Amino acid sequence: MNHSEQESPEDLVAAYALGALGPEEARAFEAFLAHSPEAQRQVGEYRDVAALLALAGPETGPSPDLHDRVLERIRSQKVEPLTVPTPSRSARPAPWLALAASLLAAVGLGANLVSTRGRLAAVETELAARGQALAETQQQLSAREATLNSILEPGVQLFQLTSTGDPDPGIQLFWDRQRHKAILHGFRLKPVPAGQAYQLWFIKDGKPVPSVTFKPESSGHAKVEQIQVPADGDVSAAAVTVEPESGSAQPTSAIVLVGATPKS
Repeated sequence: MNHSEQESPEDLVAAYALGALGPEEARAFEAFLAHSPEAQRQVGEYRDVAALLALAGPETGPSPDLHDRVLERIRSQKVEPLTVPTPSRSARPAPWLALAASLLAAVGLGANLVSTRGRLAAVETELAARGQALAETQQQLSAREATLNSILEPGVQLFQLTSTGDPDPGIQLFWDRQRHKAILHGFRLKPVPAGQAYQLWFIKDGKPVPSVTFKPESSGHAKVEQIQVPADGDVSAAAVTVEPESGSAQPTSAIVLVGATPKS
């Protein structure tokens, strides 16, 4: 039994607006629609709601004020029940409210999806940041382990450069005599003026030999690795002065730290 046998033309307004009628039913309804302004108005309302429902797709997300606009429309429209000519059939409410409820549910689902995607993006960002921090920590640990291994190599000797001050700054110099390399570790070092740096000198055969320049961190610490130590001659001491950042061929300021090297 088809729609036309079951329902009067007024009952088919929603089905027609949503495209649910067959071809013959649609043509029969359109003949009725041409002479019924009330049915024309209701078809327009159903199509408006159907269009709003389409806007609630999860890919683009619903408009922030769509929920309020739908509720306002429900309040402002006086929805009359559709009736049929035969007195034996009871009046029943139009499916307008059911369709509006479906729309509100779709809006809620779309908003929840957008919110879930936002939380997921935040979690992914946090995990990426933690992964980067972990990688940086692993690099630092690897660097420290390499430094420790270098210090513990056979033939490495420690000597210190000291100075007076409050607090007392100091430098530890780990000298690998076999490879003619050294590692410098400074602590409690004072900041240097802009454009200047500390410069290390090796005292060989009684004369200063220029070496690396460096700047301490804000904590006063400094570390320099793979420092080349003169291989020929007698290195009897090491000293530090404050020089231009690019370094100097000869000391241009007073010695701030100095220490004698141990005999091999």
